[in-house]
Amino acid sequence: MADIDPAPWSPERPPSQAEVWQAETRQAETRRGSAAPGPGSRPQAHTASPGSPTPRRPSAAARSAPRPGLLARRWSRASSARRILVAYVALASAIAGVVGFGAALQPNYGSLSPLGGIAIDDLRAEPSASLWALDLAATLAPGAPAECLRFTTLDVGRGLVAVRAESSRSLGFADDSVCSVVPDGFRARIALLDTGDGTVDWVHDTSSDLDGSGGVAITSASIVQKGERLLVNAADSDSSVVESLSLRTGDVMSSTGSQPWSTENRFAAEGDVVAIGRRSDDGLTYEYELRNASDLGEVVWRGQGNPTATMIALDDRLLLGEEGTRQIRLSTGRSSAWGSPINTSLGYAFRGGIVYAPRTAGTGVTTTAAGGFSAISRDGTVLWTSDLTLRGSFSLTRSCLAVTNFRGDRLSCLDYRTGRALWTRDVGSISFAGSAPGQRSDDIYTVSTSDTPQVVVLEGATGRERYRADVSSGSYVVATGQTVGYVLAYGISGSRTTMIAFDLSSGRRLWSRASQLQVSLWGGHLVDVGLDGLVRRLAD
Repeated sequence: MADIDPAPWSPERPPSQAEVWQAETRQAETRRGSAAPGPGSRPQAHTASPGSPTPRRPSAAARSAPRPGLLARRWSRASSARRILVAYVALASAIAGVVGFGAALQPNYGSLSPLGGIAIDDLRAEPSASLWALDLAATLAPGAPAECLRFTTLDVGRGLVAVRAESSRSLGFADDSVCSVVPDGFRARIALLDTGDGTVDWVHDTSSDLDGSGGVAITSASIVQKGERLLVNAADSDSSVVESLSLRTGDVMSSTGSQPWSTENRFAAEGDVVAIGRRSDDGLTYEYELRNASDLGEVVWRGQGNPTATMIALDDRLLLGEEGTRQIRLSTGRSSAWGSPINTSLGYAFRGGIVYAPRTAGTGVTTTAAGGFSAISRDGTVLWTSDLTLRGSFSLTRSCLAVTNFRGDRLSCLDYRTGRALWTRDVGSISFAGSAPGQRSDDIYTVSTSDTPQVVVLEGATGRERYRADVSSGSYVVATGQTVGYVLAYGISGSRTTMIAFDLSSGRRLWSRASQLQVSLWGGHLVDVGLDGLVRRLAD
């Protein structure tokens, strides 16, 4: 029996690196010397030397294993710093891809400042709570049945609105005979309402400023004196008055005094310019007057003209157009030529000191669209004239002048600077196209009048359709919040209104609310008027 070595077993020490290198070198030289056999010789058979292991054929897996590719070989030879840099670049690319994909899925609501400077409530859930309630019927029209009233408002900023009462019967919103008899002079009052807390700051009654027999009604109201005063025009059956009221107190700061009135009277105001047209006392001529809102008792200019002459009040001058157009500057009261004839019987718009209007032919009742639109500077220079095929309706939007063709089924977006069509697209039959107060994007909202009415939202820069939202007949977009759009829909008789809210990114309907009488947005806040005459501010 062999002796047992008590020391633990360990494998033989492998040869050193130098020995391996020398052995491999000798084997290579031997192979090169014997690789080419002589003529007629046969290859020598491999014989194993005594004690050497028998050669083994590589396994199938080893034979089929692919050699490392070029990328793998380069990666194995790359330095640690280079590997770290490549890893960071790959990680950054992956993060950018995830962020880009996530951004594509994010709702797009717009990030511009609110159009018109009024921030609108963003009510994504159906409003149910009432923050305050006010008996506005008793405040403005005491004794008048609540169902016979509708309220008209003018936003004056900071959540304040000038509000006055109108007859629902005269507006076609009520057929009840009880609404044919209402207290005399119920339309003579105007109030300043803080829609934030429901406080009435003041109420002014214009009936005390007229010499007539009663039935006074305020026919228009506007902001003048850089938002510090409220200009109101009121009349009864035979007299009228224009007054400038302090927004802070409601006191009369300036007035024309009681003046004769008839159905031929005309009125326009912009900035400090106040223009009045009326038949002369003897009834033989028609006269125009220019006054300054800061001093309404003083006539800056007076002259004769045609009752159907174009009358445009800009913020620093009055334009009167007949055969040609003349201008009367508020600062001097001097009349001078302004430019070619301009007819506003088909409407006009004033933006940034430029008048936009359809080109027309004829005057008075014979006025027709001549084709195209014009932009005219305040000094009378024609800046551009558009394609003559454009002769439909038009509106100012945030991104362009939106105009239609004669049939009204194609919408074009005209560059304010050049009149060039930025884009044109078929829209079908529409009843509305424009922007909305509070809007934070450059989108253009249109309302189709097809069998299934829809709000169709177009991208302002390209005209690309973003989405559609189902609405009711007789709808139009009245305002938008940060993420919510509001559509006001009138009933068949117009007696009640419904507010529809939709998501501004997808068009998905969020909620709708049908009022008893009137639901609207006052000073950026949602309000509802009930049959009890109370106005309530709603919240979600």
